Parts: sequence; structure tokens; C-alpha cells
Amino acid sequence: MSDEKRLDTMVEEQPMPKKKTKEQLYIDEAAKAGAREVLHLQRQQRNINLYRAMERLLRAYPKYKQLHDHPEEYGFLPVGKSKDISVAPPPGSGARDPVEALADHVDSRASSYDRTIGRFMELEAVVRLFQSKPEFIVIRMYFFNENAFGESRGDAKPYTFPEIAEELEAIGIQRSEKMLRIWRTKLVQDMCVMLFGVDGAVSVEAREPKQGGKTGEADG
Repeated sequence: MSDEKRLDTMVEEQPMPKKKTKEQLYIDEAAKAGAREVLHLQRQQRNINLYRAMERLLRAYPKYKQLHDHPEEYGFLPVGKSKDISVAPPPGSGARDPVEALADHVDSRASSYDRTIGRFMELEAVVRLFQSKPEFIVIRMYFFNENAFGESRGDAKPYTFPEIAEELEAIGIQRSEKMLRIWRTKLVQDMCVMLFGVDGAVSVEAREPKQGGKTGEADG
């Protein structure tokens, strides 16, 4: 038998594809939708700006530290309550024991506090790696709202870069606003990598050209 005839025979012997059932079509469509959702989530992950996330964490650092140093301010007891807590019983059940309800509330708040302090300790470990650098004074003034001597400014309006440059010049540190911005950007990038690892490095790398020039121009 020639090759051509053998090929024709093989083609004739191939079973015709069966028409998919509605159930199979639904399964295929669900699989495609799932794949699209995965791709969407991956794109979202790539688009997360961890540099900005690092900036927000540094802004929150003083509040985190306050809670770490003064846990009593976290509010483990219900607002306005000292010994008991009123809890509406679910339909069809009896009234709940106030002591048990209070214990559950305190346990819940304690777990929340532990999670909050856990995040702070991760941030604190990164801050300690960089706080001895002379350039870190910009982080303290710009994000922690401290003055040039490391003292908290409380609820005072955050410094702008011109104000930082002026105050530093008053204590003998003469740096241009542009240089201060460079200090800020480089430190935030390095801390971002230390805190977020590979994801932080990828996020910084993806935005470095944009941040290397005008990052912070509009926010200081």
C-alpha cells in the first residue's frame, strides 16, 4: 500500500469529534473564566506600587511605635465600658453572659493587637538597618514628622522639602532640595527591597526611571 493510500486510510479511521454537551461547554467556559481571573490577579500584583506602600508604612511608623510603647492605648475594653459589655443575643437564644462576652471581646482585641505589633516589628527591623545613616534624617523629618534634633512635632503639619532644607541649613547641613529628595527616594527604595523582598525589588525596578527623576516633586 502506498504512503498516500495509507494516509487516506488513517484519516478515514479517525473518529469524528463528538459534539460537546452543555455541561462540558459550561466546564470549558468556567475554566476560561478562571484562567482570565488568574491573569487579572497577576497583572494587579505586577501593578502594585510597593514603593508607595513603603512610604505609607513610614508615615504610619510613629503611630505604630506609640501603640508598641503604650499598649493600653489600643483599647482592649469596649468604648465606655470598664467591667461589662452588652451583646445582643442571636434570635432564638438566651441572653449571653456579660463576663463571657467581655472575655471574648478582649481576646479579639488582643489578637488584633498582636497582628498590628507583628507588622510594626517587621517595619522596625528594617528601620534599624538604616537609621544610623546620615541621610536618614530626611526620613525622620519627612515621614516621622520629627525636627532636625529628632524631636516629635506632634500634630504639626508635615514638613515640605524646602522647609527641611531650611531647617537643616540652620544646623549646618547644607543640601539642596534635589539632593534631599534623592536621599529620600534611595532610602525608601532600599527599605522597600528589605521589607518586601523580590516583590519589592521588582516594584522598584519597574518604576525606577520615573522615581529617579521627579519622584516626590509634587508631594513636597
